[in-house]
Amino acid sequence: MVAGYIRGDEMTKKKSENKEEKKSNKKYLIVKVMFLILSLVSSIMVLVSVISGNILPSKYLIILIAVLGVFNIIFGLLLVVKNKIINVIGMVLVLIFSIVMFIGFGYVSKTFDNLRELVAPNEEILNYYILSLSDGEYENIQQLEGKVVGILEQGSEELIEELNKETNIEYKKYTSIGDLIYGLELKEVDAIIVSSTVYDLILEENGSFENLVKKLGEVVVTGKPEKIESDINVGDSFILYISGLDSRDTSAVATTGLSDVNIVAVVNPTTHKVLLVNIPRDYYVDVYGRPGMKDKLTHAGLYGTNTSMKTVANIFDININTYVKVNFKALTNIVDAIDGIDVYSDTAFNSFHKKGWYVKKGMNHMDGEKALAYSRERYAYASGDRHRGKNQQDVIAAIIKKVSQNKQYLLKYNDILTSIQPYFTTNFELEDVQELVKNQIDTLSPWVVESISVDGANGQNYTASFPKSLTYVMVPNQTTIDNAKAKINQVMRGA
Repeated sequence: MVAGYIRGDEMTKKKSENKEEKKSNKKYLIVKVMFLILSLVSSIMVLVSVISGNILPSKYLIILIAVLGVFNIIFGLLLVVKNKIINVIGMVLVLIFSIVMFIGFGYVSKTFDNLRELVAPNEEILNYYILSLSDGEYENIQQLEGKVVGILEQGSEELIEELNKETNIEYKKYTSIGDLIYGLELKEVDAIIVSSTVYDLILEENGSFENLVKKLGEVVVTGKPEKIESDINVGDSFILYISGLDSRDTSAVATTGLSDVNIVAVVNPTTHKVLLVNIPRDYYVDVYGRPGMKDKLTHAGLYGTNTSMKTVANIFDININTYVKVNFKALTNIVDAIDGIDVYSDTAFNSFHKKGWYVKKGMNHMDGEKALAYSRERYAYASGDRHRGKNQQDVIAAIIKKVSQNKQYLLKYNDILTSIQPYFTTNFELEDVQELVKNQIDTLSPWVVESISVDGANGQNYTASFPKSLTYVMVPNQTTIDNAKAKINQVMRGA
C-alpha cells in the first residue's frame, strides 16, 4: 500500500511537471512569435514609409524588399529551431534589427515631413518701421492718434488691419517710395510706415535719410502668401525662376522684398543639362502689372514674387510659373550641409564681406559663410555687379554638381531640408520634388551646368519707385537678350 501511494505521488508530480513544462514551452513559443512579429512590423513600417515617400527607384525598392525578406527569413529560422542558445541569438539579432528599423523609420518619416513642410506655402512675415522727421514732436506710435500717416499702396490692407489694433490713425496712400518720402518731407503726413526692406532700399539710394528720420516703433505683419500654381512636368524640360532676397533678416523669407539675385534656370532632365541665365538686379525694365514708368528689376520684388517672376519672363518672352526663393541664411546652411563646395575664381582678391579671407585665383574650397561672401562680392571686380552674377551662378553650379553626383547627399536630404527651413520657399509640388530625387538616385547622371548673363549699358534714369530722382540703372542690351532667348530654346529642345 505504501509503495502504491509513492508511485501515485510520483505520477502526480510528473504530470504536474509535464504540465508546467508545456506551459513554459507555450510561453516560450509566444515570446518567439512576438519577436518574429516585432521584426515583421518594423520591416513593414520602414517599407511603407519609403514607398509613401516615393523617392526610391523601383530597382532599389525591390532590393530593399528582398533584403528585408531575407533578414526576416533568417530570423524565423533562428527562432523556430529547438535550440535555446540559437533562439537567444536570434532574439538578440531581432532586437538589434528592430531598433535599427525603428530609427530608420523615424528618420525617413521626419525627412518626408520636412519635405512636405518645405513645399507648403509659408506665411508672409514683414517687419515695418514707423518713421517721423527726426526734429518732430512724436516719440511713439500712440502719439499718432488721430494723425495722418503715409503708407505705400501695395500690401497696405494687412498693415492697416494690424495698426488699427494699436491706435486710431488716418492713412494717405502713395504709389511710389519717392513720393512717400516727399510727403513726409513736405509734411503732407505726420509720419510714414515702410517695410524693413523698403527702408534698406531708401538708405541704399540716399544714405542721409537715416539722419532725416527717427523710428517711433515697429510692427510685424503676418499675411497670406501669394497663390501661384506651378504647372511644370519634371519629366520634360522646364523653366524655374530663382530669386535671392537682399535681406539680412534671416528669420524667414517674405513674399515681398528686393530680389538681389534674379536667375532663370532652364532644366532638361533628359539631357541632364541646366542653363542659368543671370539678369542684373539694376536692369531697367517694364514691371509686370505696373504700367507707366520703368523700374529696376530688383524693385519688382516689392510687389511680390509673381510680379518679379512675370517681369523676368517678359524679358525673354517665355512662360514661368515655378519659383524658388531664398535668403542669405539658406545659402550658408545648404553649403554647410553638403560639407562645402569647390569653386573656381578667375581673380585673386581679399574678400570684402569676410574679413581676413584671401580668395586665390583657381579652385577654392568654401564653407557656407565663404560661399555667401563670394556670392556677394563685387568690389573686387571692375565689372562689379556683372561679375557678382557670374559668381552666384558658379556657386549654384557647384551645389548642383556635388548633390547630383553623390548619393550620400541625395539619401540624407533630410539634413539638407532641415538646414534651409525657414529660409527657403517655393511653389514646387511635392510630387515634382520626389520625382526629381528619384530620377537622380536612379541614374546618378552628372548634370552639365552652363551659365550666361544678359548685359546692358550703365546709365541714370528716373524709376517708378523714385520718380523724381535720377538713379543708377542698367539699360538692357537687346543682343544679349536675344542670344539668351536662343540658348533657352536650345536647352529646352535638348539640342
